[in-house]
Amino acid sequence: MTPLAAPATLAECVAVLESRRIAVCDELGAYGTPVPACDADFNALLAERAELVAAIARLSPIARAEASIPHPRED
Repeated sequence: MTPLAAPATLAECVAVLESRRIAVCDELGAYGTPVPACDADFNALLAERAELVAAIARLSPIARAEASIPHPRED
């Protein structure tokens, strides 16, 4: 197995995160009936999905150049 190359741009990073989010959603959809709060694997997938969604929400606007990033020395 060859290691994956690191994304070169933020847009590529967002695409990788989105791809993983879709894969996690597919895993959750195919998952059997979990026992609420007792199924560690199911709960781990839910937590990973939440982290992916949060990361995508933070990075997408920057990747699309919609967010302005102020210079640290500007007031």
